Amino acid sequence: MQTDKYKNYTATDFLKDKDFLRWQLFYGEEDMLFWNDAVEKYPILRLAIEEAIVLYKDNIRFNDFRMSYPEISECLISLQNQIRHKKKRRNSKRIVLGFSAIAASIAIFIISWPFIFNKDNSGPDIATFAQTLPDSNDLYSSDTKLILSENNTVVLNNTESSIQYGEEAIKADDNLILKEESSPYNQLITPYGKRSTVTFSDGTKAWVNAGSKLTYPAEFAKEKREIYVDGEIYIEVSEDKKRPFIIKTRQMDINVLGTKFNVSAYEADKTNSVVLLSGSVSISPRTHNKNIILKPDQMYSGLEGSHSVENVDASIHILWTQGLYQFESEKLGNIITRLERYYGIQIECDPAIAGLKCSGKLDLKDDMNKLMEELSRALPITYRQNTDGSYTIHAVS
Repeated sequence: MQTDKYKNYTATDFLKDKDFLRWQLFYGEEDMLFWNDAVEKYPILRLAIEEAIVLYKDNIRFNDFRMSYPEISECLISLQNQIRHKKKRRNSKRIVLGFSAIAASIAIFIISWPFIFNKDNSGPDIATFAQTLPDSNDLYSSDTKLILSENNTVVLNNTESSIQYGEEAIKADDNLILKEESSPYNQLITPYGKRSTVTFSDGTKAWVNAGSKLTYPAEFAKEKREIYVDGEIYIEVSEDKKRPFIIKTRQMDINVLGTKFNVSAYEADKTNSVVLLSGSVSISPRTHNKNIILKPDQMYSGLEGSHSVENVDASIHILWTQGLYQFESEKLGNIITRLERYYGIQIECDPAIAGLKCSGKLDLKDDMNKLMEELSRALPITYRQNTDGSYTIHAVS
């Protein structure tokens, strides 16, 4: 950044400048030094900067770095009104154009700030990045989406998609994209009814289940490897003793060096779990300070501030990667939730029977009618397929 650029700036100009907005968002030490130098070189800027800061702070509020679109709109309207009031004695046509540009600049910056940082992965940590991305209905889309940057989204329409990160390029099904076209952080959105696999730059491979969002850097940092998960993955981590592998979710952090395990951490679910096949993992739940160490064939379960660890057959919990679903004494409601995600089909269940339990194995390569038949033989239920393709389950009368 060059200070000369700002010597004639007004408060309105600063509120359209992405470097000024970044300073207000993150208060980075380098940014602070830059703006102090700018004021020292051009003292006349002090009043304009102070006015811009007051307008910004009075109208932009963050809740854990997340803002909904209505909240953004409300903030922008308030900011526009204040600018209009302060400038109403000036040329009205110029003012209308001015605060329209400010609205566009701030809205774009707040929604997409994670994509503008340099290639060295400076800026926010991956959890902040992932939780700041605007919510969308992409999980109900018919296509998997690989978001490489603000303006570069690769649409994948295969039921099972494969993404591989090489030294120079990214291969996504039949697409080949140069890494230089990617932002520091990427996001893979695997909608209901679809699955994906991702091979990261270090050789680690993740199987991504339906209805999942996976956020990760195009290149891992030199000192650590971090990804963020909202959903379910099975992952085989390449061992690197100098760089621990960390999986972050809204409920917990999982630290590993090299191992195989399954993580189920859908933000929409009350329960989250980690099942270990081999190696060792350390789990740091958000709700308490003590770390939990898992051994192979153990499962960690977290629910509303409490947790438990039990011995299991871990291989059962990754059968979904092979298109199978095995369960033991599982509630019908939980089975239905998994089927809805896997097939991308809505299933309505009478609450009176959602607590019924059963055991068995379903072949997820079969169509839904066959699975419904198998469930109706195991439980006292009946079903019907509706004209829109959804299903309704009732108790046998």
